[in-house]
Amino acid sequence: MSISLNTIGALIDTDHMLRACCNNPKCRHYAKLDLEYLASKLGRDHGSMHKDLVPKLKCSKCKSRNISLILSAKSTEGFGHV
Repeated sequence: MSISLNTIGALIDTDHMLRACCNNPKCRHYAKLDLEYLASKLGRDHGSMHKDLVPKLKCSKCKSRNISLILSAKSTEGFGHV
């Protein structure tokens, strides 16, 4: 069985999370995105793919717009560095 995770609402409903990672080599800051907040601002049907979200994001530390996204299940939170 496959599930579609292409909207913010789908990520919320399936207990997934997104982290934004700054690709500026002098920064490398990362942050967990608040999906509930994004859903309230953009709508649950807003796309969750890189092309949908990255144009709306910038690093809160260095203000770079060179951002990557990491998708993971909430059950893996705390494993690894992100």
